[in-house]
Amino acid sequence: MPSKKAKQKLMKRRIGSVARVIACASFLILTIIGVSSLVRAMSLETIANENGIPASWKAASLGNPDTITVPITYWDQRQEDCNDPNRQFEWSLCSLYAKGIIRNVVKSQLGKDGLPIPTYTNSTDAWAAYHDVFTANVVGHDPVLPTDNFYRWFHEAYDANGNQISKQYNREVTFRRTGNNSYEYGSKGTFPLDDVSFSNGDSATQTGHNFHFTAHMRIPMKISADGSEQFWFSGDDDVWVFLNGQLVLDLGGLHMDTEGNFTINANGNVVSTVNNVADQACRQTILDPRQIGYNTYNNQIENNCTRKPVTTTINTGFKPGDVVNLDFFYAERSTSESNTRINITNMNWPISADSDVTGEVLGQIGDTDNKLVQFNTSISNRDPENKLNLERLAAYIDETTAEGKNQGFIPLTSDTLYYTTTPNDKDSWKPVEISAPSGTTSGFNLTTPLTLAPAGSAGDTLYFRYFAETSGHTGTMTSTVSYYTTLNGAAGVTYDYDTVTYEHKVIPQEYNITINYLYKEDGTPAADPYTETLPSGSKFSVDSPDIEGYTPDYAKVEGIVSDGDLIYNVYYSKVITEEPAPVEPTDPIEPVEPEPTPPEPENPNEPEIPLPPTLPILPDLPNSDIINGDLTYLAPLGEVAYVPNTGIISDAVAAVFEVSFAEIILSQGMIMAVLLIFAASFATWFSFRKYMNLDLARSYTTSKKPHPKMPANTKIARTRANARNAHAVRSAKSARKTKK
Repeated sequence: MPSKKAKQKLMKRRIGSVARVIACASFLILTIIGVSSLVRAMSLETIANENGIPASWKAASLGNPDTITVPITYWDQRQEDCNDPNRQFEWSLCSLYAKGIIRNVVKSQLGKDGLPIPTYTNSTDAWAAYHDVFTANVVGHDPVLPTDNFYRWFHEAYDANGNQISKQYNREVTFRRTGNNSYEYGSKGTFPLDDVSFSNGDSATQTGHNFHFTAHMRIPMKISADGSEQFWFSGDDDVWVFLNGQLVLDLGGLHMDTEGNFTINANGNVVSTVNNVADQACRQTILDPRQIGYNTYNNQIENNCTRKPVTTTINTGFKPGDVVNLDFFYAERSTSESNTRINITNMNWPISADSDVTGEVLGQIGDTDNKLVQFNTSISNRDPENKLNLERLAAYIDETTAEGKNQGFIPLTSDTLYYTTTPNDKDSWKPVEISAPSGTTSGFNLTTPLTLAPAGSAGDTLYFRYFAETSGHTGTMTSTVSYYTTLNGAAGVTYDYDTVTYEHKVIPQEYNITINYLYKEDGTPAADPYTETLPSGSKFSVDSPDIEGYTPDYAKVEGIVSDGDLIYNVYYSKVITEEPAPVEPTDPIEPVEPEPTPPEPENPNEPEIPLPPTLPILPDLPNSDIINGDLTYLAPLGEVAYVPNTGIISDAVAAVFEVSFAEIILSQGMIMAVLLIFAASFATWFSFRKYMNLDLARSYTTSKKPHPKMPANTKIARTRANARNAHAVRSAKSARKTKK
């Protein structure tokens, strides 16, 4: 029979063994946590954003590239004879020119064809206004007709004899960065068509340069409207700049190298400044140069009519985030100089598409305080000639609640992002697959890029729908959606944002009102019961129906709905028709109708404020999973997104380190629990470690017979030990006998 002490030692050994196993297991888990932390720390890469747009999208409108290249169209103009009454492009022998900016040569709005419209349709009226030969011949209709003088400026044109007088060339110009967000093109002595032969043979080309040409350049841009963005031009001759078809910079006429610029202020107005503006009222007092000679006329203009800077504020109503077209029209009409310098500062350009987003709260998510917010957004191609490819899409959330801010990109999936080209057809919506970021330089890629048709064609606009979840029941949520596009290989980014305000609204509980109309004599129904459902706090007043021969005990039932269903019984008594006994007349007493006493509510305590009911998710989409509410929503990623494979871990185990696993295994609660388990088990094992090498056979030697519960191997060990002891005793006796 083992001793009590032996039993205690055995129990401590067993406890120590279990503690050692637990300590090893918890240490293994801590090792996994450590490795996960290291891998995640090495794999987490910041997805930097610029106002909610992934900064990695190194498009021209972001990231300040060294150069920005945009298309431009030129028209080479044939020289006109100095004696041509309709001449508009002069050379050195035709020396009569404006000597100052002539304003209002074209109207303040672009024409129906998107091109400038001359202010006058005939040279007589134009001469009276401008008193300048060359500008007076800039005439035309809306839109400009092929028979108008001005038609040749921005079209290929032919004279009455069929000779071509203007030829179109499609080129590109490259702006080079001169500052942090400042880009410049051109210089003094700009001759973009020196390499063409169309106008070879003209006297002007014999100067060594091609002087006579016009140009049109369109730059889609996004308005900041903070006063910092500026467009600046210096050169000669006519320059007109339009924003969304409205004239904002007017440097018309033949003139020397002159500066002009405009900015967009915080009110959305354009502030335009032009130097060397001619005093047109003064010019009209000068005699007809055809009577006094070129030089006399030019000297009179030079000496008598001042030129000065003019600043104009143009009310455009632009708002921050608006996307507009900047149309730049230019003409080089003289052979004295050809200068073109353009500087664009702090403008977000070029934008090849326009975007829009609006948000609305759909309803509460389950039994939580959080709400599901739906954002409807669209992107439209702005180019009427080329298709636009949409390659990336990102949605950024900036939420403010009483508890603080919540910011980050939404990890859009096919469960939370849909698109269509026909938004009114609910069956046309399709899920969109977007890849997760794989690093700081890529991400949010559409698995299959989408193509937008040229502007004005069917399919030039794509409509998207995505979702976000609020982190509280009251606050504001701003979502910025950004699109990464390519147009003829050139990258561009457009974006828009919308703010949704949400709050906890108490929706009153509704209760039923039932009024039974019964005969008093037997309690049977006298009329159909009245039923109505009203929200708590509502007042009601119901007239009892008239029943011939009967009188109700309540002519009207009225009250206020509190916190329970209300049931009233109105009893009808039969009217007595016998002649009453005569009585002495008395003053009439108006009857007092008793008011019904509403029944006591079942719960007299103050009712809890009910949460808004759960609204159906996406009720207008055909996807059954969405309609049934099986929407898997992923919260914003924050400023960092987990990148599962950066070469540190293999593809085979990359899935182990997904965001959900990492969030659980690296949580504070998980780490603290494992640490406590490890510490307790290790301390237990350390305390009982001396019992781990306990010799059970030796513990049982105090018993002559094997303990019935003694393990078989222990019995064998004891038998062998006894045999060895007996053999030792016999050997000792034999040795003594031999000695004797």
